[in-house]
Amino acid sequence: MLRSTSLLFCAGSAMAQTYWFSFGDSYSQTWFDPTGELPSTANPIGNPEYPGWTAAGGENWVTFLTTKYNTSLVFTYNYAYGGATTDAALVAPYEDTVLSFVDQVAEFTEGAGTKPEETPWTSEESLFSVWIGVNDIGNSFWLDGDRGEFSDTLLDRDFEMVETLYETGGRNFLFLNLPALERTPVMLNQTEEGRAQEASVIAVHNAKLADRVADFEATHDGVQTWLWDSYAVFNEVLDDPTTYGLNANVSGYGDGYFWGNDYHPGEGANKVFAERIAELLDGAIL
Repeated sequence: MLRSTSLLFCAGSAMAQTYWFSFGDSYSQTWFDPTGELPSTANPIGNPEYPGWTAAGGENWVTFLTTKYNTSLVFTYNYAYGGATTDAALVAPYEDTVLSFVDQVAEFTEGAGTKPEETPWTSEESLFSVWIGVNDIGNSFWLDGDRGEFSDTLLDRDFEMVETLYETGGRNFLFLNLPALERTPVMLNQTEEGRAQEASVIAVHNAKLADRVADFEATHDGVQTWLWDSYAVFNEVLDDPTTYGLNANVSGYGDGYFWGNDYHPGEGANKVFAERIAELLDGAIL
């Protein structure tokens, strides 16, 4: 049974406790500062004030899963950072101050990863999620060179970080693949050829990610993985948005549209994502 927000905040002591460590970019961010107030029953994302600052213009998939589509009391440490790439040495972010996936993992391992008294997480009752690559691919898909080889380079670095999380104690991992970026409003203003090229690069990257996830689970004792196909769900909802209570205009954005702005899905779409991810997890960890 899925819990409501009121049950989470009021009856948390009667529920199982789960720690969720989230890594990614603006598609996941809530602007959490790990040196600030930590997650608690008063605010399960810790800081800033719930639901944080998101690119969705309201709640995003992380906050929906934290407070609504969950079967346990969830404390979410969301290290995701807007504009993040896997590693700034591979793809430079839009500003030098942006924390890459590599930087986010360092923040975790130096803080909550040490299992301090205030964050007593266990391997069995914690989830680690990774949704990265939107900016890596979005900022490079048109460049010359073997794009499959570049995806391998990115994924090598990604899974070096995942290995670090495993060594720290992570055993339950949720991975999210690249969404249909070629259907963002900003890309709809580009050429059909450009959109097709981006879709092709994403397809290659997603296939390689699926192989890496399967191999990671097969070669690491005690690991359980889930891979959510964001690409398929984005297309499903964009192909028939009114079924999900969203505006039929898939090139527009704002309240009531799939897109919250010209590059990020809005609150309504994120609600659908959270529902689908909850179905995938099936109460096994959150």
